[in-house]
Amino acid sequence: MLLATQTSEALYLNQGDVQAAVEVQRRDNGEIILICPYPSGPLARSSAHILIERATQFPDRTLIAEKDGDDWRHLTYSQALDGCKNVAQWLLDHGANVKRPLAILSRSSINHFLMAWGAIFARVPYVPVSTSYSTVTGAFSKLDAVLQTVNPGFIYAENLEEHLPALDVISFDAKSTMLISSDDPADLKTTDWRDLMNTSATDAVAQSIEQIDHNTVARYMFTSGSTGMPKGVIHTHGMNCQMLASNTGISGKSSTTNPSSRILDWMPWSHVGAGVMRLANVINTGGSIFLDDGKPIPTEFHKTVENIRSVKPTSFGGAPLGWSMLVDVLESDEQFAKEFYENIRSMQSGSAAMPLSLAERIQSLNVKYTGHRFPFSTSLLSTEVQCGLSRYWVCERSDVVGLPTPGVTIKLIPFGDKYELRVRSKGNSPGYLNDADKTRESFDEEGFFKMGDAVRFADDANPKEGLCFAGRIAEEFKLVSGTWVSAGTLRAEAVATASPYVRDVVVCGLNQDFLALLVWPNQLNCSELAGSTKMKDICKSPEVIAAISEGFDSHNKLNPSSSKRISRFLLLQDPPDQGTHEITDKGYVNQGLVQANRSREVDQLFSEQIQAGVIKLA
Repeated sequence: MLLATQTSEALYLNQGDVQAAVEVQRRDNGEIILICPYPSGPLARSSAHILIERATQFPDRTLIAEKDGDDWRHLTYSQALDGCKNVAQWLLDHGANVKRPLAILSRSSINHFLMAWGAIFARVPYVPVSTSYSTVTGAFSKLDAVLQTVNPGFIYAENLEEHLPALDVISFDAKSTMLISSDDPADLKTTDWRDLMNTSATDAVAQSIEQIDHNTVARYMFTSGSTGMPKGVIHTHGMNCQMLASNTGISGKSSTTNPSSRILDWMPWSHVGAGVMRLANVINTGGSIFLDDGKPIPTEFHKTVENIRSVKPTSFGGAPLGWSMLVDVLESDEQFAKEFYENIRSMQSGSAAMPLSLAERIQSLNVKYTGHRFPFSTSLLSTEVQCGLSRYWVCERSDVVGLPTPGVTIKLIPFGDKYELRVRSKGNSPGYLNDADKTRESFDEEGFFKMGDAVRFADDANPKEGLCFAGRIAEEFKLVSGTWVSAGTLRAEAVATASPYVRDVVVCGLNQDFLALLVWPNQLNCSELAGSTKMKDICKSPEVIAAISEGFDSHNKLNPSSSKRISRFLLLQDPPDQGTHEITDKGYVNQGLVQANRSREVDQLFSEQIQAGVIKLA
């Protein structure tokens, strides 16, 4: 239980009537098939048709708002529809098509939306490229790989100057495709944005929209590239429509038309969760999305706090790292907490498993400021899978990621003491762009997509209790003894036991005799123990080291086996480096890259002689 004194489900705010449900089939070979008994809702014709319908219903309602100095610039539904049609006409006039797609080098913005959905109206696939690929020197090769794969006929850059260093060195000839049709490949005169907005839509746009169906390619979304170069995932309108229909099958509602529905979101639109699913849900429900110029990093999170005060969102979601930072502020600033809870009606978490200790802190705040606990929704999906596992019912356990949603069939393959997860639904991508071999490898003989995730039942005797995330299969590694270690599971447990003094950890031990951790202290909470806000002082503080050691010792008492016992740890002064992709666009730590980038610290952990700064646990 999250709070032992609050166990009644009646105490939840916004509790729904939907109960967990699953049909289970067990095969002789040990495989398990899970099917959602709830039917999907009606399938929309396309994402484009949903936007047109909402613009007709709510022309003056804000769809997207972005920061404009200290104020907000708003794009209404009717303005969005008109702007997208104008962009679509411009693209059609200049020969854009499925073989001449659009690449977008831009942060989330109103103009980004108009370009992307204008391309959708014109049936031109677009790709939102991670801005780090074109602004961080070490990632320029990934930009080149993306453009080589897509071979765009047009590239849109909202702020071209910040991308020029990358465009100057990559092998793809990007400069000849900067939203122009030029006889001179060296000409870099970009099209004035006003030219697109002033291009009046003709019947050609209406005819293009009329031809959109579930098989029409909407976009190419690229994987994070954490284990190699990014892969281009084909996204169709049918995938998106199935995702919305699956949600409707759970909620029982086709749309929500509350004009006060507001979401504040920082995640980049190169991420499927934000750029595809969240946008689609906002449009489908007639809501408004405010683009947060803050991020869950120490130097930027104050902007998020100010934006929360300004927007007063009705829903808040994000990765555990962002939640951890928000909770720190909520616990220390009562006035801000009152403002935050004034309008919040729902909460979500994703991208990584939320530690139980963090969930407990959130629910404690929920009860303090609202008198209720919140049903905390989460899911397990991927760039390739828009419908999979979702925790759609009231659930006390923060480690449960869900059960299959309507229209989804799950296959579980025995994998040690857990299961490999595979998914089949109309919400699956048909495959990878220009990579038939990878597409073949990613689906099994029954058409299930191999997620690469491991799960286990929360209760083996009662599947309706849901599935728990048990780490990425690629993150599994062996000690020198041959013992398997589930790094993802251990990471969450370590953070939980040392809470609130640990922000995140990296699990090390591949081909070693024991396990050790690289640890980022929670600067806010540790500063009270250390008597200083400087990370240098915090990492050397005997009080901080003792508090974190006590947490890890308690974990070891419950987990004495070599696959879970923490033998040593080292506190890190420098935060994860986004520039070298130690922290991803989604806000979670890339365990492998951190160890590669900080090999010296890893070597210190496993040195025969205990090195300075390395703490050995009893």
